[in-house]
Parts: sequence; C-alpha cells; structure tokens
Amino acid sequence: MLLDKFRCATLDVVGQVGAKDAAMASQALELLIVDDEQDVPLLFRHRFRRRVRKGEVELHFAANGYEALEVLRNNENIHIVLSDINMPEMDGLRLLAEVQKLGRVVNVVIVSAYGDLANIRTAMNRGSYDFLTKPLDFDDLTATLEKTTAHVEEQLAAIESREHALELEERNRFVRSTFGRYVSDDVVAHLLEDPHALALGGERRDITTLASDMRGFTALADRLEPEAVLALLNEYFEAMFAVILRHGGTINAVLGDGLFVFFGVPISHDDAPTRAVACAVEMMRALEELKANGSGELSKVSMGIGIHSGNAVVGNIGSQQRAKYSAIGIDVNLAARIEGYTVGGQILISEATRAAVAETVLVGERTEVQAKGVREPLVLHEVVGLQGDPSGSYARKVHTLRRFDEPVQVHCAVVSAGRVADDSFDGTLVSASLDEAMLEGGGDLEPLTNLRLQLRAHGTDEMVGEVYAKVIAAEDGTRLGLTSVPPDVRAFLDGLLGAPD
Repeated sequence: MLLDKFRCATLDVVGQVGAKDAAMASQALELLIVDDEQDVPLLFRHRFRRRVRKGEVELHFAANGYEALEVLRNNENIHIVLSDINMPEMDGLRLLAEVQKLGRVVNVVIVSAYGDLANIRTAMNRGSYDFLTKPLDFDDLTATLEKTTAHVEEQLAAIESREHALELEERNRFVRSTFGRYVSDDVVAHLLEDPHALALGGERRDITTLASDMRGFTALADRLEPEAVLALLNEYFEAMFAVILRHGGTINAVLGDGLFVFFGVPISHDDAPTRAVACAVEMMRALEELKANGSGELSKVSMGIGIHSGNAVVGNIGSQQRAKYSAIGIDVNLAARIEGYTVGGQILISEATRAAVAETVLVGERTEVQAKGVREPLVLHEVVGLQGDPSGSYARKVHTLRRFDEPVQVHCAVVSAGRVADDSFDGTLVSASLDEAMLEGGGDLEPLTNLRLQLRAHGTDEMVGEVYAKVIAAEDGTRLGLTSVPPDVRAFLDGLLGAPD
C-alpha cells in the first residue's frame, strides 16, 4: 500500500536514523526542490551526498512550476516539495494551486526571503504545509522535513483506511448481492467475517443437494390471471424459504415453481444430509398447512422432493461485476434426476444420502432405477420420518382408490427425458382417486416410469384429454401416481367417481 511504501522510504535525511527504521528502509525518500537559482541543485547535492550515495534520499530538481508539475506527473513517489516563490514562467504560488489539482498526497513547503511575509502568508492560505526562509538553516530544514514526513504518513494512512473501508463495503455488497435473501442471517454474518469465503474460483466439497418441484401448478397457472399466479408462488415460496433457511440451506436457484437447495456450503455442516432430509419433511408439512389455511388454489397442487449427497466443485462463478455461488458436478445433477422420479407428496433420497442419515431418518420402500447418463442403477429410498421425533414423522397422503362403474379406456405412451416414445399401448383405468389410479394392461412397466395417458369417452374414440402419471408399483395391476391432471380431465374423472374421499 502507499503508506507501507512511504514508511519504508522515510529516513532522517540528516543521519539521525534509528536502527529499526534503517532496517525497514528499502527505497529512497524522494524530494523535489523547485528553484531557478543555478547553485541550488549543487548545494542540496553536496548537503545530502552521503544519504544519496547510500540510497536513502533521491533528489529531483525543477527550475519553475511547469517543470515541477512534469516531474510530479512522472513520479508518484514524490510526496514532499520544497519550492521557491519567485520563479519565471510559473511561480510558487501558482504551482501550489496546480498541485492541488493532482488529487494525490503532495506536501509543499514554501521557501522565500524572510522579508517576503505577504507572499508566505498567501502561500499558507493556498495550501502550503509549512515554510522556510532564506538563507536556509539546515537544522530548520531537518526539523521541517521530519514534521512534513510525519504529516505525509498520517495522510497516506487516512487514505489507506478509507480504501480499506471502501473495499470492505464493496465486499459486503458483493456478499449480499451474491446470496441476497437466499441464506440465513448467520451464514451472511459468517461470510462477512471471512475475507476468503467468497473468492472467485472453486474447491471440492461434500454437499447435499435438495431439488423440489410442484405437481399440478402448470395446469393451475394456465387458467389463472398472471397476478394470481405470482401471488400463489410468492405465498408458496415465502413458506418454503422460511423452512429452508431454518435448516441452514442455501437456496441456489428458483426454477419456475421448483427449488434447488444446497446443504453444507458455503458453511460446512457435518450433518448436512440430515439437515436436508429434515428440511424436506418440514417443507411437505408446511405445504399441507398452506393447503389447509392458505389460498384455496394451493389445495390443487402437491410437491415432490429428491435429495442426493456427493462431491462437487463449489465457488463463485462469473466476474467481480456479476457472480453466482454455485456447485458443479454429476452429484449435483442427480438430485434433480431423483426428484423427477417422485410423485406428489413423495420424498426420495439416494443410497448415498440414506447411508449418511441411517441413524436419524426412517425410510420405506427401496427402488432401483436406471437414470439417463448414469452407468450404475440408482437405488432410491422413500423417506417416511425422522428417528425418535414423533413430530418429524411423515407419510405421503394417499386417497383410497374408488372403482369406476365402467373402466376408462386409455392410450398409453412412455415419457422419457421430456420426449413421448413412439411405442404405445392401450389399457384401462379401473379405479382412481385425487392423486392415484390403477391401470390394467400396463404390461411389465418398471416402477417410476413416466407415462402419458390419453383418456377416451365411454363407447367412443373421442379423446377427453391427457393425464401424465408415474408408475408407483406393478403388482396386481399397475398403480399410478397422477402427476398432472388438467381441470377438464379432473372434472371428467370426478363425474365418474362421484365425491372422492
């Protein structure tokens, strides 16, 4: 910094330098002498010859104000100037005014005849730090230079302090703009205290990722006014954010009605997997409360959550102007893949997460799936609660299936990676509820297979509408979780079932 550089250069120019200061010195104290008298440079060089030879002092000379300004512009290490007042072209008084415009620390000591008190007074009023009278008394010069040097140090220290404060303010602004409202106050406080926590770049960390998505919201949004859609989303996110922050999660992304949340970064937690699962359970319970007490429209939606623990590269991606704290790696993406296998109201965790939470989390059914882009099958477990915590128990609400008086004919196709397969088959829905249905004629469909069902009216080939579903189980028929049911299809099914439970 400027102060350290100047302090290392600060020496007693007449030889009274302490051993400690001398050891610190690595650069000469630079002085600019401005005077048009030809013998002045010779006089100063003679007086400071020993210090110049030792590299303790470096002298610069100028014959008038113009030359002095040129020297100052070319050397930012000069902070002290000794200037005569009466000089040709640009005198010392005009030089004072021009020095102020440089916008940096330069202390000018005016040198003039003893009787020239009017000009000396004018110089002091224009910003001269001090003055000396001719003929020069070198003891007086020594004392003046020592005092001026100390004043320069104080000025540079003040500038350094302001720069540090500005850097801290900028860093704090960077922390808040990077994380905004998506981490808890404790996390923000930790990041503000740690100057290295948000350096651009990355590191490998063990993290747990939670991905959630709402079921049925797209169909709901299609029939609502935009203002109503945003009001519903804000009501939902307000509740979910509070839960996530309470468990120490970092909300990395809001994707439409979906959330992507990290646990274990930026602050490490040994119990990050447990926090994530406990958070998921509380998110499900919070949604049920919203559906019971909040907007009536929310009663028509549900949520699926997928959780995976693994290794990822985490850090700030971007530039100092615009950066985002994120994580990269296959283990991060797997959470979203796992969420895609859920039905509404279901929490699925990977084998890696289950192993980490074996002593604290209760799991139910185990399922193997082959995820796209992953060589080995994924082993998934459904969360049913938290060990030793009755309030943490959780069971996906399943309505009783009611049989149709007459089965509903459906044309089925497998959906994979958002694409409907060319192969298709016919089947019948024999029973249904608000969130599930039983399909006959489904063949050997694997659990968690996604399907598109095109429903037909009784006794005709007229299509009533499309339903998207997921295979929950394939014993005694194919049990489906209904993931997307448009309002007109829901009305059709309700009319066939009567009042569902």
